[in-house]
Amino acid sequence: MRSSSILIAVLVITIAFSIPVITPIFAQVGGPLNPNANVTTAYKLLHKNGTISLSTISPLSIKTDLPSYNQGDSIIMSGHVRDIVNGTAVTLRVFNPLPNLITVAQLTPASDGSFTKTFLATGPLWKDAGNYTLIAQYGKYTQANATFHYSGGTGTSEITPAITGTYPLQSGGQIYQIPYIIKGATVKSMDIFADKYTLEITLNAATADGSITVTLPRSMIDAKVPPPPNPDANLTGAKVNTSELEDDKFIVAVGDKVVTFTETKNQNVRILSIPLHTGDSKVDIVGTVIVPEFGPIAALVLAIAIISIIAVSAKTGLRFMPRY
Repeated sequence: MRSSSILIAVLVITIAFSIPVITPIFAQVGGPLNPNANVTTAYKLLHKNGTISLSTISPLSIKTDLPSYNQGDSIIMSGHVRDIVNGTAVTLRVFNPLPNLITVAQLTPASDGSFTKTFLATGPLWKDAGNYTLIAQYGKYTQANATFHYSGGTGTSEITPAITGTYPLQSGGQIYQIPYIIKGATVKSMDIFADKYTLEITLNAATADGSITVTLPRSMIDAKVPPPPNPDANLTGAKVNTSELEDDKFIVAVGDKVVTFTETKNQNVRILSIPLHTGDSKVDIVGTVIVPEFGPIAALVLAIAIISIIAVSAKTGLRFMPRY
């Protein structure tokens, strides 16, 4: 009897710890496990209306946090390199509308290929109003461009500061360090709501228009295109490997309003730049795959509870299977 109980305990613990840490909306190919799967959501409406565009990871990509800037603003550029070459730096150049070269910088990408850089739109070279061009070069042949509008300046030095920080976000039984750069406000807290597939960023109300650029680990939250229906999956129990699915866009809401944002990404992170306006105090980022709030801790508690039941049954004579 004791050997049978121990065998059952081992099997239960194995099953408990096989529960995935990442919870996708569409956990099975044959259909979502979510009981609200057939409920019309904002995410489904955006898909239906064709407003969510699909994209693939390019060899080199750069984006600015906002489409336009004033004198003294911080221009936050984010990007990624798909194929890292050891010792190779990214060269950045900024040209004004004439076009004259006004800024040059070099930086080394992180090990996952991501990089960020902040330029200050101020000083004697930042006078002309118009469309400016940012060019990133990696190696001899890989190049990417981004454009933004500058309203012009007096040539004097004025600075609107940007705050760079990292927020320790605990979720799924581990702590994620979330880098961010914010202008016009400060970060108060970040929270994961696994049941809503949402990362919520609470701000101390913005005192001016600005933006927040946040780096999101794919292992914590991601947005993927649902796989095609597979009726046989309900019988076979086939699971979806979300890393093999095509990327989809996040839904981002500031307050209660869905906003347009820019993004760069690689195989490990997705970097979102989200505009903010005076008075904004909350940002919601909605995906389709997210780490549960408790993750493996819940499985551990379940395993301990089952072991306790088996231990009690061994002493009291309680049986899991009827005796024939």
